[in-house]
Amino acid sequence: MVVEATPNGTAYNAIFRSIFMLATRLLGQTNMQLIHQRPTAMTPQYNLLYFSALSVLLCMASAAGPEGEALLRWKSTLLNSSSLSSWSRAKSTCKWDGVDCDAAGHVTHLSLQNSGLNGTLDAFYSTAFWHLAELDLSENNLFGTIPTNISLLLSLTSLCLSNNNFVGAIPCELYGLPRIDWLDLSNNQLTNPDPTKCSHMSIMHLSSLILRGNKLNGTFPSFILNNTFVMLSALVLSDNAFSGSIPKGLGNLTNLKYMDLSWNQFSGVIPMELGKLGSLQTMDLSWNMLSGGLPQSFSAMHRIKKFNVGNNLHLSGNLPFEWFSNWTFVQVLNIANNTFTGSINKAFCQLDIQALHFSNNILSGVLPGCLWNLLSLEYMDLSSNAFVGEVPTSTDTTIPLVSLHLSKNKFTGCFPPVIKNLKSLVYLDLGDNKFSGKIPSWIGRSLPMLSILRLRSNMFHGSIPWEVTQLSYLQLLDLAENNLTGPLPRFGSFTYIKKIPKRKHGWWVIIDGRHRVHMDGIDMFNSSDYSRLEQMDIIWKGRDYTFTFSTSIMLMCGFDLSSNSFSGDIPAELLNIQGLQFLNLSRNNLSGGIPNNIGNLKSAESLDLSWNKLSGPIPSSISHLMFLSTLNVSNNLLSGEIPRGNQIQTLNDPSIYSNNLGLCGPPLSIPCKNDSSSTTALDGAKEQHHELETLWLYYSVIAGTVFGFWLWFGSLFFWKIWRLAFFGCIDAMQQKVMQQLKHT
Repeated sequence: MVVEATPNGTAYNAIFRSIFMLATRLLGQTNMQLIHQRPTAMTPQYNLLYFSALSVLLCMASAAGPEGEALLRWKSTLLNSSSLSSWSRAKSTCKWDGVDCDAAGHVTHLSLQNSGLNGTLDAFYSTAFWHLAELDLSENNLFGTIPTNISLLLSLTSLCLSNNNFVGAIPCELYGLPRIDWLDLSNNQLTNPDPTKCSHMSIMHLSSLILRGNKLNGTFPSFILNNTFVMLSALVLSDNAFSGSIPKGLGNLTNLKYMDLSWNQFSGVIPMELGKLGSLQTMDLSWNMLSGGLPQSFSAMHRIKKFNVGNNLHLSGNLPFEWFSNWTFVQVLNIANNTFTGSINKAFCQLDIQALHFSNNILSGVLPGCLWNLLSLEYMDLSSNAFVGEVPTSTDTTIPLVSLHLSKNKFTGCFPPVIKNLKSLVYLDLGDNKFSGKIPSWIGRSLPMLSILRLRSNMFHGSIPWEVTQLSYLQLLDLAENNLTGPLPRFGSFTYIKKIPKRKHGWWVIIDGRHRVHMDGIDMFNSSDYSRLEQMDIIWKGRDYTFTFSTSIMLMCGFDLSSNSFSGDIPAELLNIQGLQFLNLSRNNLSGGIPNNIGNLKSAESLDLSWNKLSGPIPSSISHLMFLSTLNVSNNLLSGEIPRGNQIQTLNDPSIYSNNLGLCGPPLSIPCKNDSSSTTALDGAKEQHHELETLWLYYSVIAGTVFGFWLWFGSLFFWKIWRLAFFGCIDAMQQKVMQQLKHT
C-alpha cells in the first residue's frame, strides 16, 4: 500500500490516528486531545510520535509486547543473564521469571533479587514501563551510574538497587519520582547528590530512605532537611563517612519510626530536639564520636523499642535509670563502650526488655535480684564495669537468657546458683572476677545448650567435674588462671565439638508491614538473634585478643586450662577432638609423655604444653598438624630428636623447645649423636644431668661454708652482748689453760 507522504494526506492522517490510538490505548493513555489535533507540518515532534507509535504497533506482532521488548533489549546488554532464560518472545511477558502483571497484562512488578545479573542500567528505562510500580534489582553485580532517565518510571512506588556496584552521584531525579514511597540504594559506592539540584525537590510520599553503606560524606545531607518528607518513617544513613554534628532539624521529622545514623563520624552532643520524635521506635547512633550525656527530652520517647548509642566512647554522665522505666515498650538497650556511671535500680526491672548491653562503662553497685524477673531477657552483658558483691539469686527463674556476660567486674562468692535455672544459656562468661569455690557438677545437665564457658582468672578450686564432658555443644572452654587441681577429664563422650547450633547471619527488618531491608551489619534490630553482640577475650597464639561475632568467634573451638595445678598425664581422648583449633595446657604439673595421637588434632593452629613435667620424645605424628603456626613445649623433661617435616619444620624458633635437656636437633644447636638416636641423646642428657648435680653439690658446700662463717662473724660484729660474752668465754678458757700450764 502506498501512502501519500504529505502531512495533509488523508491516508497519512488515518493511519497516524489509528496507530497512535492503538499505542496510547496500549500504554494506558486517556488523553485523546493529541489524536484529534490535526498535524499541519511534518515536525520533528510528530515524527517522533509517529515512529514511536509505529514501533509499538510492530511490537504487537510479538507475544512479548512492548514492555517485554524493552526488557529483552536490556537483557541483550547484560554480560551475564543466564538466570533470565525464561525471557523469550515465545511466551507472554507475564510468564517470565521475576515478572508480575496486572489484569490488563501490564508489567507492574519486576523482582530480580540475587539473580547474578552483570551489567548496567543504561538500556533499561523506557516509556513502556508506565505501569511499573515496584522494581527490585538488589544483590546483583550491576555497575555504572544510575541513569537520570529513571524519571520515566512515573508509576514507580518502590525501588531497591541495594548490594550492587553502582558508582557516581545519586541522581536527583530519583527524588522527583512523584509516587516513590520506598527507596533503597544501600551497599553501593554512590557519592553525594548535587545539593543545588536536589534542593527544590518535594517528595510527599517517600516513607523509607535507605542509603547505608555508600561513600557519602561531609555534613548531614541538607536536601533531607530542606525537602518536605511528609511521610518519611525510616531514615537509614549508616556506614558512610558523614561528619559534623547531628542537626537539630531532624526533630521536625515527626513521623520517623526508624532512624539509623550509626557507623559515621558524627561528633558533638546529641541534640535535645530528637526527643520530639514521639513516634520513634528505633534509634541507632552507635559507632560515632558523640559526647556528653543523654538529653533529658529522651524520657518522653515512650514508643522507643530499640535504643543504641554504643561505641561512641565519650558519652558520659549518670545513666538515667529512673526514666528508662518510662520506656514501657523498650526491647533492646545498648550503651556499651562509653563512660556512663550509676547503679541499676529496681524500677528498671519493670521493663519487658530482651537485650541489655552495658559493657565497658563505669557502672557500679550491687546487682538487684529483680533482674532475674525480666521474663523476656535473652541477652545481658554487664562486663567491664565496677559491679561488686555476690550475684543475686532467685528461687523462680524462668527467663529465656541465651547469653550472660559478667566478666571483668568485682563479683565475689561462689559460682552463682541462679545460673542453674537458665536452661537456654549458650554463652557464659564469668571471667576476671573474684569467684571462688568449686565448679558445680550440675553445669553439665542443667545447661545443655552451653557453647562457650569462660571462667578464667578467678579463684575456683577442686577438679573439673566430669559432667562438663557431657556438654555436647561446647565450643570454647577457658578455665585458665584458677586453683584447679586433679587429673584432666577423659572427655570420652566429647567427640564433636563443632556441633554448634545454627544461627542466622543476618536478618530482615519489616518497616511498614510490606517492605523489608537486610540489616546484616547492624547488631540490634532483631530481638531473636543477639549473636552479633557477642565478644570474648581469648588468649590466642600467645596474645590476648577480643574476638567478636564479626571476627569468627562462632568458628573458634579450643580449650585453655593453663596456669592451674592439674596433675597426671594428658588424656589421649582429649587429642581425639578433631575440631580443636587451640589447646593450652601450660603451667600445670602434668607428667608422662605426650600421647602418640597428638597428630589427630588436624585443625590445631596453636598448641602450648610448656612449663609442665612432660618427659619422653615428641611424637613424630606432630608433623601431621598442617595448620600449626604456634607451638611451645619448653620447660619440660622432653628428650630425643625434634621431629621434622611438613608444617612443624617452619617453626624454627629455638625458644619453643628450650629447657628440655634431652632434646636435640634443629632448630636447637644441640646435635643428635649416632644418627639422631634417641637413646644416645637420652644417655647424653643423663650424663649432663649428673654433671649438673655434682656441680650443684660443690656450690652448695661452698655456699654453706660462707653462710656459716658470716652467720657467726656477723653475730659477734653486730651484737655487743654476744661479743662480750664470747670474748669473756675465751678469756676464761685462756685462764684455765694458763693455770694448767703452771701446774705442769
